[in-house]
Amino acid sequence: MKHIKQMQSVKILLLHFIIFIFIFGCASDQTGIKENQPFNPEDSFKKANDLIEKKDYEGARKILEEVRTRDSSQQYAALAKLRIADTYFENESYEEAAGEYEAFLGADSFNKYASYAQYKLALSLFKQIKTIDTSYSTVQRALREFEKLQRNYPRNPYMDITESRIKGCRQLLGEYEYYVGDFYYKKGAYNAAAQRFNALLKDYPGSMQEPEALYYLGLSYINMGQHGLALSTLKTLIEKFPSLEISSEAQKQLSSIGYLTIKSDNVK
Repeated sequence: MKHIKQMQSVKILLLHFIIFIFIFGCASDQTGIKENQPFNPEDSFKKANDLIEKKDYEGARKILEEVRTRDSSQQYAALAKLRIADTYFENESYEEAAGEYEAFLGADSFNKYASYAQYKLALSLFKQIKTIDTSYSTVQRALREFEKLQRNYPRNPYMDITESRIKGCRQLLGEYEYYVGDFYYKKGAYNAAAQRFNALLKDYPGSMQEPEALYYLGLSYINMGQHGLALSTLKTLIEKFPSLEISSEAQKQLSSIGYLTIKSDNVK
């Protein structure tokens, strides 16, 4: 009796083992069929683009990562890298986008899409600019990348907007120099203020802050006792911007240091 029970237990164990092998084998066969299916990078790339259109950026990135790693033809792998960057840009994740565009250019700066990547890199940085007092280094970097686009890809189709962005960056940097110069002037640190105002006038000519920079540079010189430099600076202001109210103020300042001026032509 005991022997019969032992035989039955062995049969049950054997049956369970056979069932396990059968299930495992079926699963392996199914996995093998899936793994052996040919990968179509073109279809996957189209699916990713459809998801981007639907603003499913995370889903698109998963597919694009697969294209990037599995495309043996390499026809779509580079494009997948670029579109991954685009998903971040479209989702307004500009810091991540900048990193991806930079990585794309680092891998192949001669790719036919390199000018596009360079433009989007610069634009990703530009989009990160907030207030000038907190974004100075970002503005500097954006300016460098826009200038690199002009220099390295002179036939790129983004020249007009690039020129506009460069002017915008330079204007912001000029504003920063004026902001710091004004801070020093109000503190009575006239030498430091003069350095900042001079930097603005030298590095960012034509800035909207030029009249104010000239005026407060002249006043800084007056406070430093450098009346000759004050005269030439305020004279430049009056001659370049004769119709501005600040030029009238400059004439009053010249009077205060012994130079009577009524018209810009009379400044000596």
